[in-house]
Amino acid sequence: MAVLLPLYLALVPFYGRRQRRVAAEGRRLATMPNRDCGPPPSVDVIVTCYNERPDLLDHCLRSLHNQDYRGRVKVWVVDDGSDNREELLPVLAANARPGWQVLLSDGNYGKRVAQALALREGRGQIVVTVDSDTVLSPDGIRRIVAPFRRRRVGAVTGSLRALNADASWLSRAINTRYALLCERERAAQGFFGSVLCCAGPFSAFRRTAVQQVLGRYLGRRRSGDDLELTNLVLEAGYRSEYQPDATARTQVPATITEFALQQRRWNRSFYRELPRMLRIVARRRPYMQLDLTARAVIPVLLAGGLLATAVDALQAPERLAFDGIALALMALASLELLPSLWQPSGRRFAVHYGLVFVLLLLPVRCWAGVTVLRDRWGTRQLSTRSHLERAKQAGGVSLADLVPLRPVEVDGALKLACRFATATAKA
Repeated sequence: MAVLLPLYLALVPFYGRRQRRVAAEGRRLATMPNRDCGPPPSVDVIVTCYNERPDLLDHCLRSLHNQDYRGRVKVWVVDDGSDNREELLPVLAANARPGWQVLLSDGNYGKRVAQALALREGRGQIVVTVDSDTVLSPDGIRRIVAPFRRRRVGAVTGSLRALNADASWLSRAINTRYALLCERERAAQGFFGSVLCCAGPFSAFRRTAVQQVLGRYLGRRRSGDDLELTNLVLEAGYRSEYQPDATARTQVPATITEFALQQRRWNRSFYRELPRMLRIVARRRPYMQLDLTARAVIPVLLAGGLLATAVDALQAPERLAFDGIALALMALASLELLPSLWQPSGRRFAVHYGLVFVLLLLPVRCWAGVTVLRDRWGTRQLSTRSHLERAKQAGGVSLADLVPLRPVEVDGALKLACRFATATAKA
């Protein structure tokens, strides 16, 4: 504890204050008015769907229909072999719009392959990824596309909040956590053009950047799709930015079990991508090195302090008083990373999320680190051996060989449920 405490007190307050200052500057620059630079780029919106609740998919598609974007927008809805497809077909038919296209896969091959199917068919200059449980603000696409007027921008992520924030005390805490994640962490990273994770629920990518890294992106069958795609784009030399005006709301876990599964998946992704992120930040500004170091080390220091206290409770009870003071100082230092305690919501978040972090997230992070090489990914585990796996073993990945499907064109309400047929497999 005598070693952990000074390290924690030296790192956390400095990182927290630095992050606040850089994030404020990043938000200011991102929201500055921009002059019109010619016609807006064409956009392909890719909505991947697997066993989604019909009401959530309906809200998502309606929000896409209500966009105020002046350029060409084509929406691609890819159903990745949902077990409840019969329940989803009426939603797809009710939200059919001219030019929208629905792709029905004959099996569950994973989000990456589902995205690649739409990428293969689409031609838009900008690719916007939207989760099927996410609702965009009416100006969401217009806002998130704006930074691409700069040529070196390869990826942009929007500002997320919880769609079901009132479902439970946990979802309210996660909603506040999302606000901190976007308005501080990603805003600060965006100031240096190095957002390390453009969130899957609502992000945009330059098509040429995605095509440049697509082979490597499809070469792995595992979770962490948004994190790996962002880092591949950064590794290729592009910038990734945060756009606070591009807002969306997404479904978040409302129970401890759902949250634990989500965090296990996310943390395994983080640890697997950590070597690549270290290489990326080594070529970027010093703040990015500080940011990644703090995100990786702070949980380790805190877990070490709790473990040292537990060991002293069993072997050296006389040191418990010092351990208690040390943990209290760590908690006070951590306030730099939290919202203001002057507001009741800030105090509730400090208590609720603090308990969840100590009792749930730290054990989950430790378990994710120990089992990082496991192929099972909880709720994202693939149900079949994909064509992508076979293509990889054969020595290459071809978009033409990814998944057998037949695209179904949806023009208005004329081509309804009878046209929604499951794709037939190629020989």
